[in-house]
Amino acid sequence: MPDLLILLNHNSSVPPYEQIRLQLRTLIASASLPPGQRLPSVRQFANDLGVAPNTVVRAYNELEREGWIVTSARKGVRVADRSPQFSEQERRKQLASALHHLRVTAYQLGMSVTEVHAEIDRYWDQPLSVDGDPELF
Repeated sequence: MPDLLILLNHNSSVPPYEQIRLQLRTLIASASLPPGQRLPSVRQFANDLGVAPNTVVRAYNELEREGWIVTSARKGVRVADRSPQFSEQERRKQLASALHHLRVTAYQLGMSVTEVHAEIDRYWDQPLSVDGDPELF
């Protein structure tokens, strides 16, 4: 079982379970956690992170519902063999939500469409990492 580097920012407006979920999802999507990789038990992970077990349960439940992990009484919690597969409608819905948030944020920052495109192009070429989301840290 790997030593997971999950960092929680207790000053963030993002709840701890969501920080855990987002960081694990990023580790899985970037192949830092390969398919079949066993994850820590709820109790161990909660202890390591200094959070209540229910916080880890909620993060794991959401990840399982989204298809990123699978749980088994015998094998524990593992990274799913395949990344979640979404219908075209679900993909468009999730992207539209992300674009809405991006547009609101860009508007609040006074950024032009050209500036936003340049930032997307710059960001797109960087590797995924759990510390790439400043909202969490």
